[in-house]
Amino acid sequence: MYSSLMPDLISIGAAPAQSVTIASRAGFAGLDMRINRHAAEIERLNPNTLAAAMQAASLRPGYCSITPQKISVPDEMWAEELADAPHRAMLARDLGYTRATSVVLPFHDELSWRVNFEMHRDRARQACDVLGEHGISFGLEYVSPMTRRRGKKHEFVHNLAQLMELVEAVDRPNIGVMLDCFHWACAQETPEDIEALPAERVVAVHVNDLAAGVPLDEQDIMSRGLPGESGVVDMPGFIGALARIGYTGPVTAEPTNPRWAETPAEESARLTARAVRSCLETAGVDVRAGNTTHSGTQQ
Repeated sequence: MYSSLMPDLISIGAAPAQSVTIASRAGFAGLDMRINRHAAEIERLNPNTLAAAMQAASLRPGYCSITPQKISVPDEMWAEELADAPHRAMLARDLGYTRATSVVLPFHDELSWRVNFEMHRDRARQACDVLGEHGISFGLEYVSPMTRRRGKKHEFVHNLAQLMELVEAVDRPNIGVMLDCFHWACAQETPEDIEALPAERVVAVHVNDLAAGVPLDEQDIMSRGLPGESGVVDMPGFIGALARIGYTGPVTAEPTNPRWAETPAEESARLTARAVRSCLETAGVDVRAGNTTHSGTQQ
C-alpha cells in the first residue's frame, strides 16, 4: 500500500503538472488523477512528458477518473462521456494508470431498486468493457450514511454486501470495489467483511475519520476528518484487513470538509500526506520507499 493524493478531495484545484509538484513536496508516494476533467491538459503536456515528470518525482500512478464520477448521471451525460472513455483510457494507460473508479449513489429520485440495479449493472459493464481494453480495473464505491438517503423516494446500494451483489451481476473480470473507511464504519462493517474479498476486487481505498460525538445515523459526508483525527474509525482494523488480503494499491485521504477551501494547497497536501502515512504505520504497514509490506504486529 502507498499514500496517494487526489488533489480535489482537499480542495486543491491544480492542473496535472502542478499536482505532481504538490504531491512530491508533500511526501506522497502516488498521485491520483481526474482524467475525465484534465484530458485536454494531459494531451497538451503530452502523456509521456507527464509520466516522466511523475517518475522523476518518485510518484506512482494511483487511481483515476475516466467515466462520470457517479454512475447514475443523466442518460445524455453517460452516453457522451462513455463515447470519450476510450480516448481517456488510452491517456490513462500511457500515464501508467490501471485503476479507475466511480460512485454508486444510495438513492434515486425516480428509479426503483430493481430498475436502478439494472441500469448500474449495464453501465458498469459498458465501462468495464472499454477500460478492460486498456488493462484498467473499474472500482465502484458505495455510500452508506443514513443522511445521504433519508427522505429519498427510492433507497439503493449502501453497504458492501449490496455492492458485491452488483459487482457479481456486472460479471466482468476487471470489476471491483473502492473501499472508503467512512462508509465502512457507518455501515458497521468489520475487518472480517474486508477479509472476505479477493485482493484483486479492491481497486482503490479512501481513508478519513468520522466526526467525534456524532451518532452514525447523523454522520455527514461533508464533515469528515483526516484519517486518525478523531480516532472513531478503527483504522488499524481497516488497513490491517486490507494488508492481510494482499492489497498493495493506493490509499487516498478523502477528508471532505469546508476547512480545506481556506487552507493553502501546500499545507493541505502536507497535512494529508502525514495523516495517511501515520494511519498506514499505525496499522503495521511499512511505508518506506519501495516497501509496501505488512509487519503483522498490529491487528
